Amino acid sequence: MADDLYTRYQAARATWSTHRETCPPCRSEQHCPTGTPLYQQLAALQTDYLRRIRSQGGPR
Repeated sequence: MADDLYTRYQAARATWSTHRETCPPCRSEQHCPTGTPLYQQLAALQTDYLRRIRSQGGPR
């Protein structure tokens, strides 16, 4: 389902943002052991989502 990727991407963004707000290492881009996989998941989903948009003729 196309919306599932977007939903997962936005959920990962919200989870990462919430974590980052209260984590000094993650705020300074030195990700903590909890923040590292959250950030990696967000980055992977963002890449997948943008790849899909681009393949459909969306923004580059």
